[in-house]
Amino acid sequence: MVLTVGFGGAVLLQTQGIAPYWAIPIAAVVAAVMGISAYFDHRANKKSFKEAENFKAGYAFKDPREEEKYRRWIQKDRRQPPAGSMLSDIISRYRSARIAAYLFGVLGLGLIEFILFQEKSEGKGEPAVMYLVLGGMILLLYLAVSGIVGIKARRLYGRLSERPDFMNIERSYTEGFVVGLPRSCINIGSEYITLILPRAVIPLKRSEIVRVCRADVLTAYYTNSIYSGSKDSYFIKLYTDSAEYRVQLKKFTMIYAYDILKASGLPSDDTIDMR
Repeated sequence: MVLTVGFGGAVLLQTQGIAPYWAIPIAAVVAAVMGISAYFDHRANKKSFKEAENFKAGYAFKDPREEEKYRRWIQKDRRQPPAGSMLSDIISRYRSARIAAYLFGVLGLGLIEFILFQEKSEGKGEPAVMYLVLGGMILLLYLAVSGIVGIKARRLYGRLSERPDFMNIERSYTEGFVVGLPRSCINIGSEYITLILPRAVIPLKRSEIVRVCRADVLTAYYTNSIYSGSKDSYFIKLYTDSAEYRVQLKKFTMIYAYDILKASGLPSDDTIDMR
């Protein structure tokens, strides 16, 4: 349809003398690109909805090879016990792998600062550049130290400690286990389900959770209105009477975590949300 309209329009304009002769092949190419883009966009959406239908039917895999890969994957216990206390575990999860890069940056800028200082002593250096490099050193040093000490994690933990039920939350956390990625995971405890998100730590009392389900969200990418690709993102969603929470996981981890939450007695829903 896109090809027909684009090419037909170019031919009409050319025959009427409105567009030059070379407009026809250009319009045909543009229409072809748009048609191919629309086809892949439609195929990606169809694939995502097909996968959601498989989830609803209790079949979570695209083909038997993927299912076999998952079975090998869960042969290793993917449940992670907390690393010591709740605070130490949260600090370890928020500790960025970029700390080493920050420290190398400090060393590199320190070397540059030393060279600039030598030049300044000889009357050649620029004080403004020295101050700029020094500012960069201080910033990188702060990022490295805050990651090592766990300033962000301690701040989140401090907010939790103000809750009246904090002792119960901490006990449930240390007795439970974690499933997921370092900064996007779920601690499954006996009394609380604690969500560790990139910017928050959220404990939910089991008795307050009214629904647990999975979500498969398709994100399509466009460049100059032309479809350029898509990506499926997988989530565990937990609902209370007043709010909805979601944790992004990898596909296998999402299936694994949902099965554990369902087996632990939480009200579950095999429906796959598409948003």
